[in-house]
Amino acid sequence: MNRLPYFSAMRKVLRVAILLVVVLVVALLVHQHETDAGPNADTAQITLAKLWDKDVAVQGQGSKVAGMDLLDLDNVRTLAGDDTAFAQRNFEDSGWPSYNDSVINVRGATVQWVRIPLVTARELKGVPLWLNLDSRYPFSVFLDGRRIVQSDAVAAPYGALPDTALAVKRMMVPLDLLADGQPESLALRMEMPAGSSLASAQLGITLHVQDSTWHLHRVLINHGVFIGINVIILLMALVIGFAERRDKGWLLLAALSFVSVLDALCVLGGGMGTLGLSDQLSSRLETYRILTVPWGMYLLILVLLELHGSRTRRLTVRYSIGIGIITAMSLALFLLSPHVNGHVTIGLAEFNSSGQIALVVALVIGIVVGAAILGWFAVAEVKLGIRLWRSNGYARWVGVGAVAASLLTFLLGLLGGFADVGLSSWLSVLADYCSFVAVPVSVAIYLSIRSAHHTRLVTRQRDELDQEVQERTAELRTEKERSDELLLNILPHEVAEELKNTGAAEAKHFDQATVLFTDFRGFTQMSEKLSPEQLVNELDTCFKHFDGLMDKWGMEKIKTIGDSYMAAGGLPDPAKGSPADVVRAALEMQEFMEELAQKRTAQGLPVFRMRVGIHTGPVVAGIVGVKKFQYDIWGDTVNTASRMESSGEVGQVNISGATYALVKDVVSSQLSVVSARVGSRTTDNQQLTTPAFNFTPRGRIQAKGKGEMEMYFVCRSGETA
Repeated sequence: MNRLPYFSAMRKVLRVAILLVVVLVVALLVHQHETDAGPNADTAQITLAKLWDKDVAVQGQGSKVAGMDLLDLDNVRTLAGDDTAFAQRNFEDSGWPSYNDSVINVRGATVQWVRIPLVTARELKGVPLWLNLDSRYPFSVFLDGRRIVQSDAVAAPYGALPDTALAVKRMMVPLDLLADGQPESLALRMEMPAGSSLASAQLGITLHVQDSTWHLHRVLINHGVFIGINVIILLMALVIGFAERRDKGWLLLAALSFVSVLDALCVLGGGMGTLGLSDQLSSRLETYRILTVPWGMYLLILVLLELHGSRTRRLTVRYSIGIGIITAMSLALFLLSPHVNGHVTIGLAEFNSSGQIALVVALVIGIVVGAAILGWFAVAEVKLGIRLWRSNGYARWVGVGAVAASLLTFLLGLLGGFADVGLSSWLSVLADYCSFVAVPVSVAIYLSIRSAHHTRLVTRQRDELDQEVQERTAELRTEKERSDELLLNILPHEVAEELKNTGAAEAKHFDQATVLFTDFRGFTQMSEKLSPEQLVNELDTCFKHFDGLMDKWGMEKIKTIGDSYMAAGGLPDPAKGSPADVVRAALEMQEFMEELAQKRTAQGLPVFRMRVGIHTGPVVAGIVGVKKFQYDIWGDTVNTASRMESSGEVGQVNISGATYALVKDVVSSQLSVVSARVGSRTTDNQQLTTPAFNFTPRGRIQAKGKGEMEMYFVCRSGETA
């Protein structure tokens, strides 16, 4: 096993740890020096940077508002008494008691003066400022001897109510400093009840840039945006995560968004104190950021590994151990460190006073190890983000967001430290946006592109499926039409529909059906002269023409048996194929055979001659069998029609007496004009009728199996049979 990469990584971690130890020691020494120098060592001069960088508590605006507490400045003096000279800019107040050490009780005097020397930088000239004043007693404020504000008098006379009943007065006063390089003076004159202590005034004087309120509102709005975006991504990731259970990256992303929401809440409720929480709870929220920040880095690393497809059990365990160490050390730091007014303090002076040197050393080592792990996480974030950014696929957008959330946030913060106040503020806002919303926005872009891609893919698949369905439907429709056509060639339409709808067709009785039989004379002898193909072609030519005549006259073809053709009229629809229509069809069949015979004779080819027989009577029609079924008719009428054919003559249509009785009175109509008058408004028409058929009685002819039967040859009217 090659251990060189492992030892190389360990050396890098040790270098980072040593560097962090040095930085931490220097920071602690600086902090110790500042502590020894006193709380007001850095407040000698009022600058624009200090007004933006320092935070003070302002009632109703959160616990951390950009500004300075003027009562913490050097040489703040106070005196009980009254003289208009106390307000002058150059008044000598060095003999007055210090405000921070004062425990003065006003004895008899009812006026208390507080003088604050202001050492202002020239950059403040023309900068609009706010002076925030809090006091339980009426006051007047003077700047360089000029009164700038005076509060209202108290509602009740002094002593009428206990001190606790007096409300704190708060005023925001616009302030313009001369900023001419010379010390200025801010003087406060308070009217106090006799015997009151200075502490009972609950005096508060803070100085702010007028944009500080807007800055606070901007921070609140920005963090509200941060929370809203992360909540939306949290819900989307949860929905997708539960829908795609195999993909664990979505649940990790949901956890990352949840931690980001907690981090923003810790900033608002802890560092800024804008959620209306108690001081102790706000300080605890501020402390909890030592957990939300590393947990956010840890979850982002797992998300990047998951999206890149390189998350393994070994890597997960390695990063989990790191976050576990940080979590354990953070909890230990929080539990073991002393708390002052709810705040965690780890200064050397506090521990030295208690003799807890070992604990200090342990905490320093823990902080160094935690900082090293955070550095490892930060480097991993950037490397994995760049690796995912350079990969193929839509997940690269999340890599872009990760790089922005880590590297770009750090660079903007670094640039903000060297920029002027205005640019630094905007760079800080950009850094916050990169830190809080870069990953959620990149995830939203990733989801949008992924959704659009899936939509295009689904649309294309749907179009292809629709086209395939249409093609298959067209093929099925064609096959169905072909099947229906084949079925209708076998069965009547009514019977075919009944068979398709019910799966069976019942036999039906018809009181009157006209049955037609044809037969070719000398078919056997002619088959010896023609080849099988020629013979079949001759039959096909004849039977195709007969099929057309059946459709023309509303008849139903029943079947062909060799050279015999069988059809019937009056079924399955009794309204179609009347006896007269059957006779007309038979006559046209004979006419066709005569024309065909003339053509064949002219060509020197053999000629077919045909007999036709017709009889009318009751029949039963239906389907028999389950294989190769066909529509057929049964009854004595069928046998009799067959005898009419066999008893007939070539070229003739032989009908029975029953059929004769039904068609003898059928007439053909023609319209003729009888009379017409020129110029007359009316024309007289007369309907003339003539018989449709001519009949040749044959008398009673012996029919096989039937005895003697009346038979008639029939032809068209005007013709001779």
